[in-house]
Amino acid sequence: MVLRNADTRVAVDAAHGGAIREFSWRSMAILRPAVSSTDTDPMSTSCFPLVPYANRIAEGRFAFDAQEVRLRRNWDRDPHPLHGQGWRSAWTVEHSAEARATLAFDGGGDDWPWRYRALQEFQVLADGLEITLSVANQSDGTMPAMLGLHPYFPQPAAVTVQARARTVWLTDAQALPVQEVMTPQDWSFERPRRAARVELDHCFDHWDGTAVMTWPDRVLRMKATGAHSLHVYTPASADFFCLEPQTAAAGALQRTSAAVAQLAPGESVAMKVRFSVEQA
Repeated sequence: MVLRNADTRVAVDAAHGGAIREFSWRSMAILRPAVSSTDTDPMSTSCFPLVPYANRIAEGRFAFDAQEVRLRRNWDRDPHPLHGQGWRSAWTVEHSAEARATLAFDGGGDDWPWRYRALQEFQVLADGLEITLSVANQSDGTMPAMLGLHPYFPQPAAVTVQARARTVWLTDAQALPVQEVMTPQDWSFERPRRAARVELDHCFDHWDGTAVMTWPDRVLRMKATGAHSLHVYTPASADFFCLEPQTAAAGALQRTSAAVAQLAPGESVAMKVRFSVEQA
């Protein structure tokens, strides 16, 4: 499904994780294009949703409301389940028009014991894209919930990034968060710096919701509403980098963090991310 508005083009793949395969503006790739037209792995796309939790769940275990939850591995390259269920599942197109679409995913009632409905609403803009991701609890008990988006941005060696986040979670050898510290100066994006300067796979917390990316030919502003954490992934020698807005920091479910939404039956939580692009 291809959505268009003026110079903006967005291709959405509902059948494979509700993922974006292309987001371009004036023929420039704003997100990394899908690796190939035939690769259906969401990790090879431009962006995919994180629902009903974000990032890794250590050993797939956490306790909530006196209930012990054990999640299965959901990706063969990681021993810990990660990024929820939506990205590994088919979504349904609830509505589509030239520049708008709504996708739905009904999940849970399995190793994730709560049933829920997730929605992704895409609004293609003349200068970018707005995505609203939400999840509603359809079970009989209170459900924890985290949301996130996993966008892949191109050309890490050519871009500077500016973002403000007060703290960051240090990790162990398995990329699991172990300690929250004040953001070290060498990791800080408070002042614009090259995305690829430091190799990171860390979740920054107390984020102000804004990130500005500047390439030689374009400027991209990402503004997230309802997201207070930003997971930064800058692998060495890769042709992409990731800035992932999340409603709560990595590992929050296992810390019983207040940042994790606790949804009573029928309640929902949402986050909105707007990508605005302009010529440099």
